[in-house]
Amino acid sequence: MTIANAVWRWASLVLFCACWSGCSQLGESSREEEKDPNYLTGKNRVAALDHQGAIDSFEKAVADNPHSAAAHLELGLIHQQYLATNWARAIYHFEKYLELRPKANNADLIRQRISQCKLELAKEVPFAAVNQQMQRELEKMDRLNRENAALRQQLEQLKTPLTQRSGSGPAGVTALNPTSSPGSRPVVSAQAASNPAAQFAQAVERPASPDPSRDIARASVTTKTHVVKSGEWPYSIARSYGIKVADLLSANPGVDPRRLRPGQALVIPSS
Repeated sequence: MTIANAVWRWASLVLFCACWSGCSQLGESSREEEKDPNYLTGKNRVAALDHQGAIDSFEKAVADNPHSAAAHLELGLIHQQYLATNWARAIYHFEKYLELRPKANNADLIRQRISQCKLELAKEVPFAAVNQQMQRELEKMDRLNRENAALRQQLEQLKTPLTQRSGSGPAGVTALNPTSSPGSRPVVSAQAASNPAAQFAQAVERPASPDPSRDIARASVTTKTHVVKSGEWPYSIARSYGIKVADLLSANPGVDPRRLRPGQALVIPSS
């Protein structure tokens, strides 16, 4: 029993020393970061309500020491509490703080702040602007459809008298679509060649065949896709491609911007 008690006491002592050493190193690192001149300047500027100046000082502290968790935390708090329009920057600095200090006592509180920032960022997505843009596109398509219908009606009106006069002699059109080998041009009389209506009907009836390879090449150049990664939002994706959030959402009408999933493919419109 005495030996067992001695072993238990020895193990407890080793565990205590290990924990104390880790906490001591963490506390020492925190104290060293908070002694940085740029960090101290930033804290003084926060107290003086000079928030932009505080941001400059804390960013210099991070530039000198990228592992300065204390500076990242202060930057996250400023962007969340005082510069409320920059939720994305607050999220970035809070996540860097947790990355550098995953076992910090305030880790749960920082995670809650990250969730709040993400909710506020989602509210800024301009759904009204997207809906207005989609409405304009629908109206444009409707107008084009009406114009195409009017052109087809005019074409039918032009073809009717030409068909009635076809084959009536030298004064008429010999043929608009004579039987010939594929790709040959229709043969018309000299009078038909000088008749604008006949030329219009012939040009519309035999449109130039499209080049599929050219369309495919054009589509491959102008169309991009992006695979969503964990933690990405429409704002960050649009910003990385230099486009507007409204343009990104308009190119992906079936996508819910508040429920992006990792691995989901998004169409990136040309800027």
